[in-house]
Amino acid sequence: MEQVPAQALVAIGAISAAIIAGAFSYLNLVISKDQKISEFRQVWIDALREDISQFVSAISFLSNANSMLDEEARKTLSWHEHAKAMEPSFEKASRAYTMIMLRVNPDDKNKNLKELNRDFLATLSTVRQHVREDKYDEARELADQLEIKARPILKLEWDRVKDGEPVFRTTRYIAASILIVALAVGGLFLMSSLFSTQGVTANKPEQPTAKGAG
Repeated sequence: MEQVPAQALVAIGAISAAIIAGAFSYLNLVISKDQKISEFRQVWIDALREDISQFVSAISFLSNANSMLDEEARKTLSWHEHAKAMEPSFEKASRAYTMIMLRVNPDDKNKNLKELNRDFLATLSTVRQHVREDKYDEARELADQLEIKARPILKLEWDRVKDGEPVFRTTRYIAASILIVALAVGGLFLMSSLFSTQGVTANKPEQPTAKGAG
């Protein structure tokens, strides 16, 4: 077996090192981006949870306030006074509704999440419609279901944070594969060089020794 030239080994080593360094640099870039996306997603989860809580509590207050106003009480209060008493909760519910609609994507790429989001938003819109029609009891019953429907959505979003973005997972496997291949190639050429050196040493003819003068 012919010995691998030293210059070739140096070139191969340099190329392998460059590949490994490049793979790690790219992986670090993807990891940094994934961490930032995960932070934003975590903030989104907390904000959505807060908006749902605000919306449900506002609907519950409207329902209770409406129930406490019996027919006699309604006669003693003008429409303006009645509306003014419930106005803060209307504003709270309206703001929370708008924020939820902006946060939840009905066309998410994840099929399961897409179905969950659409079902959740449909219930949310029905609750709002009941409020507009002064059907506060019906609105409250459906609003209570919103908390139940939101749980699997938040669970799937949390799984995204925990597992990382798809690009990150793919890049991680690619970088690991590149590293393994680079190390394997470098190891093979190193072993080839060692065996070649040993072969040349073993086949080298022995130098004749000088005989002493007799």
